[in-house]
Amino acid sequence: MKLQKVTLTTSKPEELLAFYTQVLHISLIESTPRSFAVSVGEATLAFQRAEQKPFYHFACGIAERAFDSYAEAIRQRGIVLRSKDGQEVMQSYTWKGKQLYFADPEGNILELLAFPTEAKTDWLSIQEVGMPVPDVAAFAASLAPIPSEFEAESEVFRFYGDQDGVLVLVKANRPWYPTDRGATIHPIAIELAPEPERGQQGLVHTSPPLPYRIVC
Repeated sequence: MKLQKVTLTTSKPEELLAFYTQVLHISLIESTPRSFAVSVGEATLAFQRAEQKPFYHFACGIAERAFDSYAEAIRQRGIVLRSKDGQEVMQSYTWKGKQLYFADPEGNILELLAFPTEAKTDWLSIQEVGMPVPDVAAFAASLAPIPSEFEAESEVFRFYGDQDGVLVLVKANRPWYPTDRGATIHPIAIELAPEPERGQQGLVHTSPPLPYRIVC
């Protein structure tokens, strides 16, 4: 599952635009007074203005050779989110590389994931998008048109997707690691990259109705 475009909401588009382009040095695609979009490898990360303050968790893949310099820039801004034992840089159980959690100006929890690559660009992909739901099993069942190589881990947490990208399904109000802040539901729109072998393409109707739109 390649996450081709992910659209989230923000109450601080100007601050987020400056953060993603000037601090994280992610290339700007377009901006308007109410929205902006940046290029994360071949994927697009977009934010649209909303009155309600949202709270998201997502992860981006970065070239392993660039990880340390970005981690240091994030550390200098004092926005690293440490594990309970005080660790900053950790080892990802799923992706088998270094990872770092930090917060953007909206308070979203971002995760930096290092991958070995020969690509010349630093930013590689949108690797994970967190999706809080009332019922993890029911929501996963509604995603049946999209194959997944991950088994359910528990009734409150599941990775759904493959090595190219995942939806992180969690029960609403379950804390997002490494914080104690509970996951909350806010609008998310996701476009998946075309995969002809998957068969019929179109909108995935998630259940129960949520402010999520997934198009494959």
